[in-house]
Amino acid sequence: MNTFLGQVTDATAAHDTVRVAAGAHVAPHLSLPSYDLSAWLERLGCKLFWRDRPLIQYVAWCYELGLLDILSDGPISATDVISRTRLNEHGADALLGVLSALGIATRAPTGYSLSKEAREFFSPSSPFFIGGELYAPGERIPPPYLANSVFSRTWVRLIHLLPSMRCGRTDRLTNQHARNLPACIAAARSGAFSGLKCLVDVAGGSGAFAIPLALDYPTTRIVLADLPTSVKNVKQLLAKHGLAARIELFGMNAFEYPWKIPACDGVFLGNFLHGFDDDTCISVCRESFERLDPGGKIFIHEMVWNANRDGPLITALWNASMRAGGGKQRTTEEFGEMLRRVGFTSSYSVATAGAFALTVATKPR
Repeated sequence: MNTFLGQVTDATAAHDTVRVAAGAHVAPHLSLPSYDLSAWLERLGCKLFWRDRPLIQYVAWCYELGLLDILSDGPISATDVISRTRLNEHGADALLGVLSALGIATRAPTGYSLSKEAREFFSPSSPFFIGGELYAPGERIPPPYLANSVFSRTWVRLIHLLPSMRCGRTDRLTNQHARNLPACIAAARSGAFSGLKCLVDVAGGSGAFAIPLALDYPTTRIVLADLPTSVKNVKQLLAKHGLAARIELFGMNAFEYPWKIPACDGVFLGNFLHGFDDDTCISVCRESFERLDPGGKIFIHEMVWNANRDGPLITALWNASMRAGGGKQRTTEEFGEMLRRVGFTSSYSVATAGAFALTVATKPR
């Protein structure tokens, strides 16, 4: 009988530290930043992405929806929040997550409440209540957050037609590269990739992971797979590191099965699964399982929630964006369960950097 080992290091510290495994290869071409990018982003209340909003916007929405009033009577479950507001599951998860990460709300097994410190200023019954003074730029609550709104994949497709969301654009690739590179360098140096013969970086985007892996593991064959419209613009990023001929580019749609990728003993899914619902993620993990050689490994690198799903703030903000488009952020435990369902064993996770964690699992021989 296959066993599934829940060996998970503390991923809640992912946004505070960069862990570099002893004995891992270190290339001179790329150095790890001395300070964690997410710490700056949390101070600024942004994600370095096109849908960044000021933090006050989220709190103003909570006031508009009556959520602060409801939480002052807490603890209350997310289900009750949905029944007492205009929010649906997506909206409740998004806003409760941001409030919790800000320390305005707390999350316990019994439900959500205003924190002790927040009650003085965010409870409508308090003489010091400032909710009505929280003026935001006036952006509307995202329709996918609201009950009885038309939320479908058609809406998501329309969003992705916006110029800033088109996959493969040089400016978007540059943005992705800048914000993902520090965590990807830390992941490549985690020691988890030692001994691989061939790794396929599915939806590899700008090469933020393939580049440090190629520099650190010169004998590993690396295939960066992404949409044909994307890979043509990746070449210039690879060339900057002298890797245009070292990293193979492969055009494919990750949702068209079966994948026509080369035989491999490693599949990397970096900052990808958060954009999709659980069923879609499980399908991608299952296809990875089918394409891997026996004994091969899958690697999921994502910005993760802590175990209580109340932080870090940068993950809560990403989750709020993903909830407006059909995806969500997850815990390492949730990724481990997905992998177990499709047949992987011996799962473990390790914190990398910037609230990211690397989850690794093995296909039985």
